[in-house]
Amino acid sequence: MVGIVYATRPEAAPFLLQTTAEPLATRPFSTFRTAGANHTPSIVIISGMGKVAAAMAATHLVLVHRASMLVNAGLCGRLTFDNRWSVGDLFRIDSAVEGDRDRFGRAAQAVVGNSRWFSVLEPARLVTCDRPVFDAAQRAQLAGIGELADMEGAAVARVASCYGSAWAMVKGISDSADETGRQDLVRNIDWVSGRIAEALARELSTTIIDKQP
Repeated sequence: MVGIVYATRPEAAPFLLQTTAEPLATRPFSTFRTAGANHTPSIVIISGMGKVAAAMAATHLVLVHRASMLVNAGLCGRLTFDNRWSVGDLFRIDSAVEGDRDRFGRAAQAVVGNSRWFSVLEPARLVTCDRPVFDAAQRAQLAGIGELADMEGAAVARVASCYGSAWAMVKGISDSADETGRQDLVRNIDWVSGRIAEALARELSTTIIDKQP
């Protein structure tokens, strides 16, 4: 079973519509089952924002729904100053690290990807923080450890690593993680989430039903 973690309903909405997903539960999380013969069976969960919420949702997928593959999909901010990367671009995450956690002054260790999913997309390193990155100074600091920023990905990756599950992530740039980021995210959420939904639906299509993690 594939378990898919989205942080918010607006991010998940295009994918739920595209896969004719059926509601399963509202507690402890809003949960859906994708329908149709053209997709690998999957459970979609709306975790809420932040690392704790994402970790709880991912654990629920593993322990309750027996997900052997965890996928985190959603929006991200652009940390890199490489102008070739722009709003709407999609990336597969090959490593994820908590950018606001250290151990006695030492940076947290990144969780390295263990999946071949989304192989057609360019790889990127993800930095996950409990608070959104909408500050140029913080962006510059975090850019040293990754190209993209979100609030959930590293937590999902850590849960997968803990339980021996495979994991994959597809992230779409919604903003540049600076002072205009909040407005940019609101303006771009529908369009970028639609692009993510298309990429995720393709990955779950019948052409890869037998695909190994």
